[in-house]
Amino acid sequence: MFGNTGACSACGQTIPASEFVMRSGGPSPQQPGGATARCFMCSKCLQPLVPGDRYYMLAGSLVCEQDWHKLLKSSAATPTVRKGKVGRPRRSRD
Repeated sequence: MFGNTGACSACGQTIPASEFVMRSGGPSPQQPGGATARCFMCSKCLQPLVPGDRYYMLAGSLVCEQDWHKLLKSSAATPTVRKGKVGRPRRSRD
């Protein structure tokens, strides 16, 4: 009904076509960066990112806003990042 199955970019497990997928707006349309809602989490504190949470992409990893500020305080140089906000989960189309 919602398309084919795909694989979670975080854990690699198959995502059924009916399951919600969280996307970080991957580097290109060919690499969408889809993950199951339970795998869409901060790479530092491992807390799940839910709709409404702000996050940053740091070297291809998700970092929650709280951990980003901690990293920023502990680092003199600001690395290249992408800022985002978690939206509503989407149905898998892959």
